[in-house]
Amino acid sequence: MSGKRFSILYSWQAAVAALIALPLLAWGVVRWSENQFGTLPYYSSNNQPADDKKDAVSLPAFRFTDQDNIPVTNQDLQHKITVANYFFTSCPAICPAMMQQLKRIAAADSTVMLLSFTVDPERDSPGALRSYAQRFAITSPGWKLLTGEKKNLYYFARKGLYITATDGDGGEDDFIHSENIVLLDQQQHIRGYYKGTSAAEVNLLLADIKKLQHEQ
Repeated sequence: MSGKRFSILYSWQAAVAALIALPLLAWGVVRWSENQFGTLPYYSSNNQPADDKKDAVSLPAFRFTDQDNIPVTNQDLQHKITVANYFFTSCPAICPAMMQQLKRIAAADSTVMLLSFTVDPERDSPGALRSYAQRFAITSPGWKLLTGEKKNLYYFARKGLYITATDGDGGEDDFIHSENIVLLDQQQHIRGYYKGTSAAEVNLLLADIKKLQHEQ
C-alpha cells in the first residue's frame, strides 16, 4: 500500500514539475528564436526606427581611399553586411577602445565588411592609416580604414550614416567625434546603432549580425 501511495505521490509531483517546466521551456524556445531569427528595424534619417521599410535610409554613393591607397565605393559593399564607424589615428582613448571591440567583430565573422572613416583626413593619409593598422594588428582584408576629402567624409557621416545630428560644413573648424557603430544590411540600409566602446553593446551587435544573415 505504501508503495502505491509513493507512486501516486511521485506521479503528482512529476505532473506539477511538468506544469512548471513546460512554460519555462516554451519561454526559453521563444527567446532563443527571437535572438536567432528576430527582425531588426530599419532606420530613418532621424536615427529612429522607420515606420515602414520605404521610409528607411540607404547609403548615398561614396568613394574613399583605404590604407592601401585603394578606392572603396558602394560596389564593394554589394550583398555584404557592413559595420561602420568614425575615428582618427591621434585619438588617445576612445578610438583605441572602439578598435578593440571592432577586432572582436572581425574575428567573429570574416564575411562582415568593416569601414572605419577618419575625421582627420589632413593627418590621416593612407600611409598614416596603414601604420595605424599595423600598430593595432588590423589584418582582416575586409576591414578598410578610409580617408578622403574632409567635406565628403563629414557629409557621409551626417547624411549617410547619420551618426550625429550636429550641423557643419566640413570646414577647418568642423569636427565630428562619435562612439557610434552603425550596422548596415546587405542592401546598405541602416539596421542598428551601438556604443562602440561597450562590450555589451557589441555583444548585441554580433547577435544582430546573425539575425541579418537569417533574413536572407
